[in-house]
Amino acid sequence: MLTPTEAAWLAGFLDADGCIRLSKGTKNSKLNQHSLIPQLLAHNTCVVTLNRVLILFEKMGALSVTSLRKRYSAQHAKMANILSLGMKRVEPILREILPYLVTKRLEAELMLRFIELRKSRRHRNAPYTASEYRIYTAMKYLKKSRHLRDYTPTVEEILDQDIVRTSAKALEEAEMSSRLTAEQQSARAAKMVWYRKDRTMPL
Repeated sequence: MLTPTEAAWLAGFLDADGCIRLSKGTKNSKLNQHSLIPQLLAHNTCVVTLNRVLILFEKMGALSVTSLRKRYSAQHAKMANILSLGMKRVEPILREILPYLVTKRLEAELMLRFIELRKSRRHRNAPYTASEYRIYTAMKYLKKSRHLRDYTPTVEEILDQDIVRTSAKALEEAEMSSRLTAEQQSARAAKMVWYRKDRTMPL
């Protein structure tokens, strides 16, 4: 178990420099399906900070893989990564930090919904259902555009929406924003807050 301070710190770090995702694994030829693997990824150039992340992951029983990634320019410091994968490793961490997540709260809720569906099956290697793949698709599109998070504030709303329509709306908003000045973007964003779950909170 993490202390409230540790859970809040880890949630803030993952909100800024982390990734919650379902990754496609190998394909099962008998079922004609790709496996879906829950993953938590943390990346940063500060080794000291990532060491703290690693300690907290391990405190929750999540063995992790560390690696270094080359940057685009030699002027940039190398990016270090910590990857933890699998339901048994990812679930306890997400449940600990969920109350403190902001930016990636929806991804965490979708991931936990996916894990609950998998755990409810009698067999570990049971075929994936349409609902499970729908969660995968929803999480995939959330990664593509920040605008999608603004238009899908709850798990129920994103799973009930037409992804193509929602994606088109996000692209329309992104294109519109690119033509506005910073002041115009701020004014426009203020008008959009009514749609968000936290509609009573100022930007």
